[in-house]
Amino acid sequence: MKKFMVALTGLVTVATLGATVPATGITANAATKKTTSTYVSPSLKVNAIYNNSKTIKGTATKGSKITVKSTKNAKKNLATATASSKTGKYTAKLSKTLKKNSNVYVYATNPKTKAYFYRIIRVQAAATKTATKKTTSTKKTTTKTTAKKTTSTKKSTASFSVKTPTGTWKSNTANKYSQVFTFTQKTGFNQTLYKNGKKVKTLVSYATYKVNAKTPTFWKITYTPKNAKKSSSFYLRFTSAKKFKIVNSKNQVVKTTAGVAPAANWTFTKK
Repeated sequence: MKKFMVALTGLVTVATLGATVPATGITANAATKKTTSTYVSPSLKVNAIYNNSKTIKGTATKGSKITVKSTKNAKKNLATATASSKTGKYTAKLSKTLKKNSNVYVYATNPKTKAYFYRIIRVQAAATKTATKKTTSTKKTTTKTTAKKTTSTKKSTASFSVKTPTGTWKSNTANKYSQVFTFTQKTGFNQTLYKNGKKVKTLVSYATYKVNAKTPTFWKITYTPKNAKKSSSFYLRFTSAKKFKIVNSKNQVVKTTAGVAPAANWTFTKK
């Protein structure tokens, strides 16, 4: 079978994305010969973390083991918890105070399959209260105006939140071609090529995959077709919660090919 691999590096500006070898099984860990069922890495959402936070909260796949580390390979944990078997919610109590602008690694692990997924979260500065007592001596009209300006400033600085890649993502049309990426816990990573809206070929199907979040918006996706000796990978940069661009390992937008489609810049939007 033909294989289309991704090699998005800082030295290469044209790469091939996709592979024709079908695969079954979805896991963040390598599958063994004895594995008969399919596994995927757990889902994981983490609420904002501040330098005065005493706990880390969020949701994950029900029953997942939650582990918080200061670095990826840290031997000691900053906090541990187990996601609720009914709601998936978790609360992990921190063992120490976190520093502003530091990173923490939050892991969700399936206790049975050991498949895992993690997110790198930047610790934010806790919001400080405005000294309102001093402003009470001024006119009431001035106090009201100041309050309105403060509120509008907070709304304008709000940033988007990136979730897991789970879902269906459709690309722009380039040279009459377009693509569809799907990430699901049942079928893994799938890539389909279209021309003039008609299906041309399935480039990747039922591939196991894992996500490495380099930053909250810059991710590396590694996928492995069944029976393949080598894994393929590609990089993406989120420009909003529902849109990402294909980039290289240096987070630079590059042209890539997909099957028989000519090289192009690809932007994907969640359907």
